[in-house]
Amino acid sequence: MNRIKLTSNLFLDEYIPKDLYLKYVGREHILIGLLDKRLITADQSLRNYFGAVTINNWWNEGERNWSGLRTPDSSYYSPTSQHTFGRASDKLFKDATPQEVWMRIENHWKELGISCIEKGSKVTWTHSDVRYWRGKDLLIVRP
Repeated sequence: MNRIKLTSNLFLDEYIPKDLYLKYVGREHILIGLLDKRLITADQSLRNYFGAVTINNWWNEGERNWSGLRTPDSSYYSPTSQHTFGRASDKLFKDATPQEVWMRIENHWKELGISCIEKGSKVTWTHSDVRYWRGKDLLIVRP
């Protein structure tokens, strides 16, 4: 499979579910248009700071397929989720806990361009998104 580089460390297949990606091989520009560039920029900034990160890893025979864009084919799909609009990702950092990443985002959310995170004792990943948010502080959702 030809992987399409979005940034120095992030690839298109990390954001797009497998079936959709394979459907558009050779026409990846269509899929790139489904993602909010602000999300990719923010994720690359977090990757620069914390190191290796996993979003989707189906391309490497991994199990993660719905951690970026979500379509109605996903059991995690919600029509109002930021994942539906290419504005959210769920990340696992190799050398950082979700708590460490949340702290970084909470202290630098404006410069990162992140407007919302999920946070809670049962959350084992880092969800961040770049939704439109009129609040003066980072929106923290507790699932």
